[in-house]
Amino acid sequence: MKLLQIFLTAITIIHFTYSQELFELTTRLDDPRLRFLFHRFRNFVFNSIGKTSYKTKGVFLQDKFPDNMPFPCDIRIGKSREQPKSIHKLRPGDISVVGALGDSLTCSTGAMAERMMELSMENRGLAWSIGGQWNWRNATTLPNILKEFNPSLIGYSFDDSFPFHKASQFNLAEIGAVSNDMPFMARALVKRIKSDRRVNFKYDWKVVTISIGGNDFCSFICLMDKPERLPDMHRISLMKTLRYLKNNLPRAFVNIVSVPHVETVMIYPGKPRSCSFIHRGECACWVGPLANVTKESRERWMKIQQRFIQVEEEVAKSEEFRRLDEFAVMYQPWSTNVSLIVDGKRDLSLLSFDCFHLSQKGNAWGGTALWNNMIEPVNKKTINWYNPLKKFNCPTREHPYIYTYDNS
Repeated sequence: MKLLQIFLTAITIIHFTYSQELFELTTRLDDPRLRFLFHRFRNFVFNSIGKTSYKTKGVFLQDKFPDNMPFPCDIRIGKSREQPKSIHKLRPGDISVVGALGDSLTCSTGAMAERMMELSMENRGLAWSIGGQWNWRNATTLPNILKEFNPSLIGYSFDDSFPFHKASQFNLAEIGAVSNDMPFMARALVKRIKSDRRVNFKYDWKVVTISIGGNDFCSFICLMDKPERLPDMHRISLMKTLRYLKNNLPRAFVNIVSVPHVETVMIYPGKPRSCSFIHRGECACWVGPLANVTKESRERWMKIQQRFIQVEEEVAKSEEFRRLDEFAVMYQPWSTNVSLIVDGKRDLSLLSFDCFHLSQKGNAWGGTALWNNMIEPVNKKTINWYNPLKKFNCPTREHPYIYTYDNS
């Protein structure tokens, strides 16, 4: 599927002049009729492969919390007696709605994959920021943690699904999505939340997690005339998205999480041959002959991605989003120093069959890392992920609130 996307993108660029940037193009592929056919095709793929997220054995599964172990946090501390009026007094149990914008990492693409074809399945119910399948013991995602504080939580994906399936709920992530897609996804998210009768749109507190950029750097940066423009273009798109959410989604707390550095999963010794082959399609700007990849070009992309990440933190700290009662943005940095080295060895079980996307285990580590960041004060946030059994933060009586830039 991703090879098809890259091929179609390349044809589109050839059809237009090279003076145009890829992200500014609108093509015939945006026609609603073609979108309908694309949905039909994806449903065919979905039904042909079958659901994959109910496997109970495999190295791709996280270490389960023991059945006799109670939830690590005191849920009485984590929920307000009365609904707070300020987002800076928001506790985990006050959150009623979760949503997400992003790309295939937020889709949880291939989290349970054991073969090539299963990489086309999106295990959204296991997604680190928005999956609510199972529970915190065996799928330690952000929603499954929040459900312990508020069992009535709404919006999490609960099964294998594509974004137009009911089970996806408020997960608007899409495979192949790039930064410039975020404003559209934000509008679609608000529309979906607003039309859901379970949601008290003006009253319920909401958490939305945004994480995007993998496709920008893997598939498109090497096709741009001026790739150094990418961070500035990302700033514009991110600001548009956040302004829209601020003006149209009442009582919203927004997490911004950077995608991990591409070289973490692309460049390392002893990569399995099957993964090297797949990466030529998934991340052609970094490996393979199609983009004339060189050491110098990779170093160039690394510098641009570092600036891309800096932009995300700068936008999150913008004065425009500070000191508001019903809207806040927080940059959560857990992914900025993610490593696959665990106990001195490279642990590829954190990754899917393609050694690129996250496995169920990786999603659990990512979900817990996001939760930990939300409970950590500014300038003291963890910049890596860990086994949930070894690091699991909890609200305290001294500070039971989710941290913002204005209550730290």
